[in-house]
Amino acid sequence: MRGKWVFISILAVAAGVGGGALSLRFHRAVAPPPRRAEVLPLRSQVITLIGNVRPQHITSVGAAVEGNIETFLADVGDEVFAGQTLARISSAVLESTREQAASEVERTRDQVTRAESSVGVLRLEAAKADADAQRARMDVDRAQKAFERQATLHEAGATPRLVYEKSQQELDAARRVFEAMDKSAHGAHEAVEGALEQLEIVKKALTERTQAVDQAQVAFQGAEVHAPVAGTIVARRGEPGRSAAEAGDQMFQIASDMYALEVPVQPQPQDLPRIHPGQQATVLLLDLGGAGLPGTVKEIRDSGATVEFAGTVPGIKSGMRAEVRLKLE
Repeated sequence: MRGKWVFISILAVAAGVGGGALSLRFHRAVAPPPRRAEVLPLRSQVITLIGNVRPQHITSVGAAVEGNIETFLADVGDEVFAGQTLARISSAVLESTREQAASEVERTRDQVTRAESSVGVLRLEAAKADADAQRARMDVDRAQKAFERQATLHEAGATPRLVYEKSQQELDAARRVFEAMDKSAHGAHEAVEGALEQLEIVKKALTERTQAVDQAQVAFQGAEVHAPVAGTIVARRGEPGRSAAEAGDQMFQIASDMYALEVPVQPQPQDLPRIHPGQQATVLLLDLGGAGLPGTVKEIRDSGATVEFAGTVPGIKSGMRAEVRLKLE
């Protein structure tokens, strides 16, 4: 009897062990899958960049002639009008050319005056010669009539031969005087025509030399640097006494519109892909107490970006430091 209970106890223990093993195997087979890691969205970030304000529209101008800078007549920050003289370039050659051309004009003008005076005198002499020739012609007419009358009387035997011959001599003398006077009148008119031709020559020379003076004056004025547009000078290069060629065409830079402004900035390489044209920005003018103005990314070029904005705050100048704030996307 006792052996029977021992056998039953052994079976119970064996069943318990087997059930535990099956239970452990079952729990391992149905273990839940691991949880997936959550992908968090990229949070926006505001970056701050520093740059200098500059106008969007700039006109550059330099000297049109070779020479040294004699003097500057305008400086950075000055408001200028179109045509205003900004600088003078010393050019002895141009000055000498202009003075020589002006001297030639004065000399030729004197020649014109003398030629006009000569024409006037010769015209008076021609008029006098015409009057003398007219009187000589009238004398010939009178002598001709007297001779014809004496010839008629001589044929009729009503006048002495000596009277007839004298009237013929007087006619011949009147004709000689008329021929001389007529020749003199023709000569006087030819002199007038010659003087008029000479007058036209010197007048033409005066016109040409006056044009030469104008050209020399234009060239000399080219030794002055003039503002091509109205605006504000934002940059100047060169020094008095130095060659104008060193400044080139950048001697002056004039901003024609201080309302349209921009700030070039250099974002970090990792931030640049998250910036695009048209993106909104805020421009803080540090030199004006941090006045904030709305801006827009104008362009992305190479490793930099340019933010444009409207200069609605008084006192803005080119070169001012600005802080640009961009919200990366």
